[in-house]
Amino acid sequence: MTLLNGAARMEIQSAFMAGASVLVLLYAILRERRDRTTLLYAALVATFGTWAAARGIERLGISWGMPLEAASLTLLGALTPMAAAAFAGREATLYRYRFALLLGPPLLCAAVIAGGPERPVVRTLTIAWAILGAISGAALLARPVVDDPGSPAATRLRFLAAAHAVIVAGAVADVTLAAFGGPRVASLLAPLLYLYAGYLHLLPVRVADLRRLMGNALALGILALFVASLFGALWLWVGPRLDLFLFNAFVVSFVLLLGIDPVRSRMQRWIERRFVAGRLELERTLRPLTERLSQIFTLDEFLQEVLEAVETSERLRASAIFLRDDPVVGFQQVASIGLAPRRRVNLIRAPAWVKALEDGQVLLREELEKERAETRAGAGLDRASVLLWTMDQLDAQLVLPLRAGQNLVGFWSLRDVDDSEPFSAVDVEFLHGVAEQMAATIENTKTFERVRARERFASLGEMAAGLAHEIRNPLATIRAATTLLEDPGNESPGEIRQVIVEEIERLDRVVGMFLDYARPSSQRQTIADPGEFVRTSVRSVSRLHPGEHVGLRIDIEDDLPPISADADQLERVIANVVENAYQALDFKGSLRVSARRAAPDGDLPEGIEIRIEDDGPGMDEPTAERAFIPFFTTRPQGTGLGLAICERLVRGLGGSIRLTSRPAEGTTVFIRIPSDASGSRAPEGEECEA
Repeated sequence: MTLLNGAARMEIQSAFMAGASVLVLLYAILRERRDRTTLLYAALVATFGTWAAARGIERLGISWGMPLEAASLTLLGALTPMAAAAFAGREATLYRYRFALLLGPPLLCAAVIAGGPERPVVRTLTIAWAILGAISGAALLARPVVDDPGSPAATRLRFLAAAHAVIVAGAVADVTLAAFGGPRVASLLAPLLYLYAGYLHLLPVRVADLRRLMGNALALGILALFVASLFGALWLWVGPRLDLFLFNAFVVSFVLLLGIDPVRSRMQRWIERRFVAGRLELERTLRPLTERLSQIFTLDEFLQEVLEAVETSERLRASAIFLRDDPVVGFQQVASIGLAPRRRVNLIRAPAWVKALEDGQVLLREELEKERAETRAGAGLDRASVLLWTMDQLDAQLVLPLRAGQNLVGFWSLRDVDDSEPFSAVDVEFLHGVAEQMAATIENTKTFERVRARERFASLGEMAAGLAHEIRNPLATIRAATTLLEDPGNESPGEIRQVIVEEIERLDRVVGMFLDYARPSSQRQTIADPGEFVRTSVRSVSRLHPGEHVGLRIDIEDDLPPISADADQLERVIANVVENAYQALDFKGSLRVSARRAAPDGDLPEGIEIRIEDDGPGMDEPTAERAFIPFFTTRPQGTGLGLAICERLVRGLGGSIRLTSRPAEGTTVFIRIPSDASGSRAPEGEECEA
């Protein structure tokens, strides 16, 4: 088997493969559109397919294959510049050569019939005519008529011109291969790239997608050429011996399988940097957001995270989030960034807009413009116009529905910094995944807010019940005392008046403590020696229990950092907790108070930790969990506001308070106060009035 026979066989296979590819492409073109440019391009595609099939037939030795091949070449020489002129908008330029284009094919066909297609002169004329048409088409596409060189149409034409130049390169490659006796397949396969690029131009495929497709095609083409070159060199080296070829092919294949992944990965990264760098920037910016969304439980935090991610992205210029409060009311804007004041739409409830989002449709400006252009009249045109008008109001190029399951909770609008078709299909797919996670987070925040609301109502109910109880008892006593005063036979009116005064004072204390809980004050000052401050506060309480058999131990760490706090408030907190411990011990037991330096922990800065431990009866878990709820108490004479006020005061200082307790093992209260150097402040949302 000679190399020439192998080359002929390769040409035949390539010819019929090109013809089959053209059939598929021709069907796809005619299915999409039927306008003048499309029909002209379809004629070019069909003629190329005919020429490819005729070339395969001719190489098989069938007599009518060569005349059909020559006739197809004459038509290709005319149709190629005509289709290129239609794409580039340069029909007027081509109009000057109309007679040559119209008369060239019939004259050349007459020469083929008269002289025979096998004659060298006739064959050279037909091939030269076809190559001249290819060069003319490339020249027309290189200088298209466009209003904006940076527009999507101009970019698509540049891709088309580059693909057209491949045809000329393929013809040159064929001449070179033929000189060395190689297979002439470049002119059969290279035009397929141009034909496919023309099909993408007619759709039209968006520029971002076109870059990605061309990038992937380039990567695959380079890899395929590399592999084919290896096996071609192997064939030249071992010659026609099949056993040596199979053995060496096995070795080469083994090496390729080991090394193809690293090579492909490097090439893919190179292609992505050149063709789809915008997608990488989007993923780099928004991927951390998707990881944080599962840890967000409030709507304000969610909106802040999303807007910060959009603001840091170099791709996104503007964004807005609309939530659906009620199916009838429509969509209410809850956050936006990068929008002009006139673009801040507050309410959207157009039926076409709502219906599109309820159907889960991703609204892309280019697709809607295409839909409006293809719809001449009727409801479809009105729908596209309403959707485009709404997107204009939002200054949006892409709108993604926010759906949690079957529920539409809102939508997310986006605009790129570049107005020329910024979002590719890969971009939209990635952003759609982000939108789904956003919708799930919104539903989670609503669930969390409902739980918090129930907890607040439950706490409010307990507070109201406790406050009513604390007020009702003194009022009942006062009413009974008043009734006794009205009795003429009462011999101790002074004692009754004293009871009334005491109950009024009790009411005043309850109301005062409640106001302390509701509006804690905060007059900061630096406490330079917090250890001595704790020691003094504890001893002032211990002096009130001189006859009790309670062992008190105070452990203060040396060199505690200064703290910034309201001294009266902090003393009140320590005294209240120590007094609770004395009451729990009931005249016997041990009490230990310690203060030490505390390192930063989570959201808490460094500071000091005051620990108050007793070995009293302790509390069970439900009681310990409710210890800081206002008006919850286990003592008959207690108001249930002591620990609640302590918690409120400590939070106002930027610190924290918690307790641990077990039945028969005692209770430990941990009070943490930030140091003066930590720059503590009241948490956001807390108002500390002087």
